[in-house]
Amino acid sequence: MDNSNIKMYLAISGALIVLLILIILIPFSSKKTSTQDKTTNPNGQLFPTSVDSNPLKVVNQVTPITIPADFTGVIEEKIPQPIVDLAAQKKDLRSKVPLSLSTFTIDFDYAEDKFTVALKDPKDQAQKEFESWRILNYSLLDSNQFLLK
Repeated sequence: MDNSNIKMYLAISGALIVLLILIILIPFSSKKTSTQDKTTNPNGQLFPTSVDSNPLKVVNQVTPITIPADFTGVIEEKIPQPIVDLAAQKKDLRSKVPLSLSTFTIDFDYAEDKFTVALKDPKDQAQKEFESWRILNYSLLDSNQFLLK
């Protein structure tokens, strides 16, 4: 390789490094200090934040007018009791998972919003026991709330 090309590459690299250092250092070193009085502008007007307020010196005691919120725009609906009971049973079972019994194991799949049931062998007998357990303990939960594996 030619010796003059190496010198040119080194010069360009050096210039880029110096430029990069200047770009990094200049924003951190330029701290501007203002000697101008911040309470007044050149026209002599006061800014709202420059006026001192003394909370102990109250000239007029104005009481705010309160308007009662009788109607907020929402319709107050009573949730039917079967839906409340279903939600309570689902919450109760979800708080107990992972639940492992002798013939099956129950877990909750948050992506599907369903319970997954892993049946142990023999599966037909385990499925019958699971159905009887579900009807006995969580009768409001439908069979479509459970994914059998």
